[in-house]
Amino acid sequence: MALDTIKISETLAAKWGARLGMWLEICARCGLCAKGCHFFQSDPRPEHVPAYRLKPLRQVLAAKGNISEADMAALVDTVYGTCTMCQRCTMYCPHGINIAFMVRATRALAVSVGLTPKGLASGLANALEMGNNLSITAEEYQETLDWQLEEVQEEMPEAACPVDQEGVRSMVTFHPRDIKFYPGNLYSYLKLYNAMGEDFTFTSQGWDSTNIGLFAGDDAAAGTLAGRVVAAGERLKVQRVVTAE
Repeated sequence: MALDTIKISETLAAKWGARLGMWLEICARCGLCAKGCHFFQSDPRPEHVPAYRLKPLRQVLAAKGNISEADMAALVDTVYGTCTMCQRCTMYCPHGINIAFMVRATRALAVSVGLTPKGLASGLANALEMGNNLSITAEEYQETLDWQLEEVQEEMPEAACPVDQEGVRSMVTFHPRDIKFYPGNLYSYLKLYNAMGEDFTFTSQGWDSTNIGLFAGDDAAAGTLAGRVVAAGERLKVQRVVTAE
């Protein structure tokens, strides 16, 4: 299937701004950013230097969005395959260039033509459909909360695990893997919050705050997923949200 270069151009125009242009202009390609990159530190190749990840974006800009399928494949491989957007590179940049910001802008170009990597696209579809990126059902979620509360109560009989409690101080959210793969983390949260006397609640909806849409570079999906967490917090009238990671 041929690339829809019109969509690429439209997305590029939407993402373009003075900040992005300034960063592209002032990057001296000095390589200091590589000191903060775990990809480069584990495999010191030129293409793993964070500044190199700006190359696909420069190419798209130069071509005004009219790029080949091969160029787009290289773009996808670079911005998804060699960067986690951790932003450590920015800490080492003498100009404070936010390469992660530009990587995410470049990912949006891939999203616009349906080229989000399959594994990431699958997790995003799960999050939009099921409310979390690991497709955990409401029953599985509640069963895990109940199970870990029972474990905690063996040491702390008065421990509680409130769900959908209104007007409390903190609404606690999770990474779905805490529920599906590492329930011991939930045990630790419950033990800690109860021991410190924190006024908290879990929520039955909007509890996955990892926002895989943000990571994918899909603005619409990112807004939807963030909105669910905000809606849960507003519904429960909490003072703050404790986010995953």
